[in-house]
Amino acid sequence: MTYSVMASIDSFVLNNLCEDGTGTYTTPAGGFTSAANINVIMSNLLSKVAGYADAYKGTFLVIENTDVPGFVQAQATNGFSFADAALKNGFMINYMGTDIYVVRTGTFVSDTIGTTTVTNSGHRVFGVKGIATYAAPRGIQVEEKSVTSKTGKEVVIYGYIGFKLWTPKASLIVDITLA
Repeated sequence: MTYSVMASIDSFVLNNLCEDGTGTYTTPAGGFTSAANINVIMSNLLSKVAGYADAYKGTFLVIENTDVPGFVQAQATNGFSFADAALKNGFMINYMGTDIYVVRTGTFVSDTIGTTTVTNSGHRVFGVKGIATYAAPRGIQVEEKSVTSKTGKEVVIYGYIGFKLWTPKASLIVDITLA
């Protein structure tokens, strides 16, 4: 249950981040699943935020687990030391200086999440770190509650969250459309 709540929070935050970012990019056909696209996509994404003062904070890319094969194949064939490390250690969490985060398939959706409607099915998100604020005061809470006229307890899991992408920096978050 706790994992489901955390996955829902991730979905809420990532979809809002993708929705609020004003940068846009459409991948070549095959998206991240094609190893031949990875270097092209990454260089194009990095060019979207190059030259901004905040770029020193580092960049991130959030992909779904179905995108991993293209990265693994690209990592295993690009450069001797990098390929050697990828072959020895498996999936690398950094590519071209960009931290890569992997979420489960179905995280990016076109749906209403809470009171926010998002249109992110077939999208991913890239950007500069530290541009958005995500608050989760007290983290995930677990409570046991008594149930009237029943033996045993009911378990409730919840978390309070907030999210804000700062408008002057919205162009540093790129909404990626998979082709």
